[in-house]
Amino acid sequence: MIPSVARLCDHTFLPWALSRNSVVFDLGANHGLFAHELIKRVGCRVFAAEPVSDLRATITRSDKLTLLPLALGGSNGRVRLNVFEGRCASIVPSTAPDDLTLRTEEVAVVTLAEFLKLTGTDRVDLMKVDIEGAELDLLEAAAEDELKRIAQITVEFHDFIYPALRSRVENVKERLRSLGFRMIKWSLDNTDVLFLNCEAVRLSTAQYWALKYVTRNFEGAKRRLHRRFSSRSRPRAE
Repeated sequence: MIPSVARLCDHTFLPWALSRNSVVFDLGANHGLFAHELIKRVGCRVFAAEPVSDLRATITRSDKLTLLPLALGGSNGRVRLNVFEGRCASIVPSTAPDDLTLRTEEVAVVTLAEFLKLTGTDRVDLMKVDIEGAELDLLEAAAEDELKRIAQITVEFHDFIYPALRSRVENVKERLRSLGFRMIKWSLDNTDVLFLNCEAVRLSTAQYWALKYVTRNFEGAKRRLHRRFSSRSRPRAE
């Protein structure tokens, strides 16, 4: 039997590995859709981090949601957050000439170790990482025992914005595999990559290969068909 998957806010994960007792980290909460949808579907506890004040103000509060005004990175301290026009804010400086920085905010940044400490968490069932390029600093700096506490890690890597980061992306992927994580790329690029901790998420070899090739291709075909028919159904401008 092929395990089911779910895709939420462009992040794919295994929903059957979550329960009401699960703990989820939502790093880069944006408007809070990922966090609130998981709470609705599963009833789990979510610890979310969102450094952008305007976005944080839009997130509905919940007794299942702990929202922290933090960026995540490779060290603890204060950093400048660049708020761009046309794409998400980032603590990674942009060198692209067509990016317009609307403003900057000084925000607190913490490591995974510090975030675990602040939340009082010793295990994480799912960690969503969408932090606009800082995911590499975060995952490179995290200790092995910290990463091994996490059952699933779904990451949007941002080498499509910062091409110079591609070699670091490959090194991080290799590091997680060496720590006992299985990897499935749900996108043609690195924007939807799932890492499964073999010790925490029990899959047979056949189930893993079925997810990696059968389910991945099926889900990709569904998305392409949806985009094609959605574009056809849009009214044309007169």
